[in-house]
Amino acid sequence: MKFDKYYNVYDNYSIVQKKVAENLSNFIKNSGIENKKIETIFEIGCGTGIFTKKYMELFKESKIFLNDIFNTKEFFENYSYNDFICGDIEEIKIPRVDLIVSSSVLQWIKDFEKLVKKIANSSNNFCFSIYITGNLAEIKNHFGISLDYHDVNFIKDVLKKYFSNVNFYDEEMILEFDSPMSLLKHLKYTGVTGFQKVNSVSKIRSFKDKKLTYKVAYFVCDK
Repeated sequence: MKFDKYYNVYDNYSIVQKKVAENLSNFIKNSGIENKKIETIFEIGCGTGIFTKKYMELFKESKIFLNDIFNTKEFFENYSYNDFICGDIEEIKIPRVDLIVSSSVLQWIKDFEKLVKKIANSSNNFCFSIYITGNLAEIKNHFGISLDYHDVNFIKDVLKKYFSNVNFYDEEMILEFDSPMSLLKHLKYTGVTGFQKVNSVSKIRSFKDKKLTYKVAYFVCDK
C-alpha cells in the first residue's frame, strides 16, 4: 500500500471515493445516529479528508480524533480536530469514543473480525463503507491482481457478533473512461487495489477495458 506518494493528486482522481463518502454520510444521517449524544468521534484512515468533511457537517460540536497509517496532517490545516494519531489501526490503541467511522479503507484490513472486536470495545457506534467481493473485477480478470475482498454477508455476520443492530446496503458503481490508459491512471492514483504491483508492459498494453466496476457496502451499527 504505497499510494501515499500520490496523495497530492488523490483528490483529483477519487471520483468513487467522494461519492462513497457522500453516500455514507447520508446513510448515517438517515440512521438517526446523529441524534444521539455523540461527543467524540474517531476516524480510521482519514487520508486527505474526503469523508472527514462530510461527517464534520453532521457532528459540528463533537471532538474529532483522526487516524491514518500515513502522516497526512498537512491536509487538515483548515480542519478543527483534537488529535491526529498516525499508525496502523490493527496495531495502535483506539481511544474510547462515542462513534467510530471509516470510509473506503477497511478492505485493506488483514484480520477483519479482530479489528471489529477492537472497535466494539472502544465504541457503541460504528459506521463505515467498504469495497466488497466483485470490486474491480476487470482488473482481477486481466491482471490477476485483487485484494481479498469480503462478501457482504460475511461482514454482516461478523458485525452481528459485536453489535446488536446492523443496518447496511450495497451497491454497484460503474465508471466509464475515455481510454484503457486513463482507467489505469485512475487506479494508480487512487490506490484502491494492488495495481502498483503491475510491471508487465505487455499486460498493460493489452488491457482493453474502458469501464471499471466498483462494489461497495455501507454499514451503520450500534449496541
